[in-house]
Amino acid sequence: MAQETESEGTSTPSAPTICREPNDLFAANAKRVIGRLCREFLDKSILTPTELLHAPDKQQEYLNRGTEYQAAVQKAAMAQAQAARQNVAQRVRELYNVVDGAVRDTAERLKAKPPSAIEPAGFAAFVDAARKAELTEAHDLFVNAALTLYLAPAKTWTEKIDRLRALADGATEAAVVLPLIDEVLSEIVESKAALRELFGPSETMGRFLEALADMLVAPQPATMDIPEARRLREMISRHPLPETRAALLRQLRRSLEAKTPLASGAPPADLNAHLRLLDVLIKAGDATGGENTIDLFGQRLPRVLSVDTLSAALRALPKVDDKLVRALEIHRRLATSPGRLQVRQYVEYLFETERLVLTISKEPEPISHKLQRITKLHDALVTSGLSGAALTKHAEPLVTLQEEVIRESRLFDKIEREKPTPAARALVLLDLCAEGAFIQGANLRAAHAQIRRHMQDESFASSLLAGAEDKQSQTKRLAELHQKLQRSGLAPASPVAGSA
Repeated sequence: MAQETESEGTSTPSAPTICREPNDLFAANAKRVIGRLCREFLDKSILTPTELLHAPDKQQEYLNRGTEYQAAVQKAAMAQAQAARQNVAQRVRELYNVVDGAVRDTAERLKAKPPSAIEPAGFAAFVDAARKAELTEAHDLFVNAALTLYLAPAKTWTEKIDRLRALADGATEAAVVLPLIDEVLSEIVESKAALRELFGPSETMGRFLEALADMLVAPQPATMDIPEARRLREMISRHPLPETRAALLRQLRRSLEAKTPLASGAPPADLNAHLRLLDVLIKAGDATGGENTIDLFGQRLPRVLSVDTLSAALRALPKVDDKLVRALEIHRRLATSPGRLQVRQYVEYLFETERLVLTISKEPEPISHKLQRITKLHDALVTSGLSGAALTKHAEPLVTLQEEVIRESRLFDKIEREKPTPAARALVLLDLCAEGAFIQGANLRAAHAQIRRHMQDESFASSLLAGAEDKQSQTKRLAELHQKLQRSGLAPASPVAGSA
């Protein structure tokens, strides 16, 4: 009825390309439009647009539905009239003529030469022979008619996929067979009814989108146990099927563009479903559209994300700093999406209302644990994508807090008192550095200065090698020291020749 193209990376259709001749209906984009306009009939009949275009009996069945067919033509005409430089009534008449011509031509040609029965083992040879006989006649009419006849016994979408998979697995010439299979399979997954059958019952839109993402990452191991989807997933894993993957991606993107909640119930449940899907999309990467899909996902967030909903969604996390780290991770992953504003408001809420810095300073715990908590928060802020002013506002109090903890605990003096040798003191500090106890900058430099002071002590080497009686043991001690120096940032990535 019309051809529509979709810009790469988006599900928004461009201006329609108008079908003027019966053969125009067989183009891939036109069949996609047929799939949308005739969806109710196709789903009820377990048919794809390709099958409908090559099955005269099904065409008559659809045309005889009267008002449904008329409504589809009217809808197409209204969308195309301006681009066709026609009024709606003119476009309706032309569409009827195009469809009538395609139905008549297909019926006449297939009556003169009925479709052949095919088997997986001989399908590639059949396609080659049919194309040679057909020569310049368009759209593989007899090949697709034979494929339609082969699929006719299937009573469910799953059975149809099984028959397509048999053709794919038995193909002797993949380059000949797989594009034909890919086209029909892509039309199957354009149907939400087919996906519901393949994925099983989905209680929420969020679960449905996670299942789509899990399908798109194939052949990577599945993250969801969906028995009904295994056949399709195995087929996508085994064979290059770019059109099918593109159709699945369109389903994912169209669903993200919709306003349907990802979870039922209170707003925090919907936000939790969004955060879970965000993790899935991030891990899937380019398989689910990469940054373009993440940006599209981000457009949904202002509808579900607020300080209140984020607070409720993260309430289960035990500590205020756990909540901050999770919020900052979300902020980082959202890149330039609008939802970042609400996340920043929540971060501000944690610092101001929840009094995060004061809470951490007052909680009783070992000094090393407190220092690591502070560094973890500071690192999360630095990598979160916060702007300069906001980053400085929140990061500097953490640096100051860590300085106070070091000073008030008299950490360096305590280590000096408790550890009897320069080597033991240096090793304790090296472990603390490696475990992230000091924020990059003045605090880490202060720890490094203490380590250097202990290592420069004239008894450092003897205390380090004490008890190592043989050359092998001494070499091992020195190698362990070098590894600790590397992890703490005090040594290059590989040993310097001649150093010991």
